Parts: sequence; structure tokens; C-alpha cells
Amino acid sequence: MQKIYKLLLSPTGRIGQVEFIIGLAFVFLFTLAQKFIFPHLGQGYLAFFVPMFLFFLTFHMTLSLFAKRLHDIGRSLWPFIGLIFLMIIIAILVSLKFGGLDYFNTVMAHPEWAEDKEAMQKVRQTYEQALAAGLPQAKVLMSIAPLLFTLWLVFSKPQKGQNRYG
Repeated sequence: MQKIYKLLLSPTGRIGQVEFIIGLAFVFLFTLAQKFIFPHLGQGYLAFFVPMFLFFLTFHMTLSLFAKRLHDIGRSLWPFIGLIFLMIIIAILVSLKFGGLDYFNTVMAHPEWAEDKEAMQKVRQTYEQALAAGLPQAKVLMSIAPLLFTLWLVFSKPQKGQNRYG
């Protein structure tokens, strides 16, 4: 139990390639289990707080794994922070590409529709349909950067001996 805690919840120290892959498998299975839990939470406070708690727990486990692996190859946590910012930028660009620009252009071209709930509902439905149609492409685009980053960490050689991270 102590070994799992150190692997998944402690961001300090270093881990090798095998431990990193094992940790990724744990996080993947934990995330997969959440997909089965969420539909059974129903409505109310439980359906709000449990997913929020699990999101932050999953993020912390991911941060801990990536930090230790980065430390093992002699790097700080900055590449992971850069990945997060890159993912935010990609998410914004993907949402704009798959309907977001059309949504904003339509709203800006017809400011009088802002007061018309029915017109705005139509605009929103059109945007949601465009986003849903582009979802398979969006998932691929959103997964490229984290996949490449993870593969870089999996295949990077550890720094021999002591480094400033342990």
C-alpha cells in the first residue's frame, strides 16, 4: 500500500520507465472505473462533488507520475506545465474550428438576436451539432500532444547517478 501511495500520490523523487508505465496503467484503470461510476450517481450534491473530487485526484496522480518521471530524466516540472497550457490552447482552437467561429460570427452579425431566446436557441443548437459532428476529429487532435509527451517520457533514458531531483 505504501508503494502505491508513493507511486501515485507523492510528486517527489524519481521513478524509472517500468514504474511510470505501471503508474499510467493504474491511472488509466482509475479513469475507466470513473466512467462506470458517474452514470450511477444520479442528481444532486453527490453527482457534483464526487466527479469534481475524482477529477482533482486523477490530476494529482497524473502530476505525481509525470513529475517523478521528469525528475528521473533530469528535468523540472516545467515541460508538464507547458503541456497543460498547450492543451488549453488546443482546446480553444478545436472549439473554434468545430463551430465556435460560426457561432460567434452569427451572434456578432445579428446582435438583435441576443434578446430573442428562440433565435439564440437555434444558434446554439447549430453550434452543438457542428461540434458533435467534429468530435471524432477533435478527440484525435486533443490526444496527439499528451500521447507524444507520454511516449517521450516512456522512452527517455534516466539520468545516471544523482541529479538535483534525487
